[in-house]
Amino acid sequence: MLIRLIVPGEHARVEDLNTSLEAVLTRHGIDAGVRGDVRLIVEELASNAIAYGGVDGNGMGQHELSVNIAIAGDLLTLEFRDEGAPFDPLSTAPPNLEADIMDRPIGGLGLYLIRQIAEETHYRRIDDANLLRVCLRIATPETLS
Repeated sequence: MLIRLIVPGEHARVEDLNTSLEAVLTRHGIDAGVRGDVRLIVEELASNAIAYGGVDGNGMGQHELSVNIAIAGDLLTLEFRDEGAPFDPLSTAPPNLEADIMDRPIGGLGLYLIRQIAEETHYRRIDDANLLRVCLRIATPETLS
């Protein structure tokens, strides 16, 4: 593991989380495209956890959010953990991209994008916490040559 970042489940702290992640990933030579993908993933998952994951299931009640980052070979792994209400983001139906934008319900596009850019995704509920693992393919010196 490279780093574990923990913040209170508050919208104001999501940018702090992303700033810290950006610094760590830059220091480890992760390219700007992957850093952008990480930002999207963290903003989407943190926003959902804060808005809907409160202890009572409706966003009420504070809880912590944490992100573990690891790099192994050509995979960057993010483990996103929140202590909110149970929610498996991988079980959500994909949005109907063929429907007129005015006819589409709000929500679901961010989770769809995460599934599209991720190499692997896994969800588990452990010890009253949601744990979502997202793996992204990264360039390594071997893949660049």
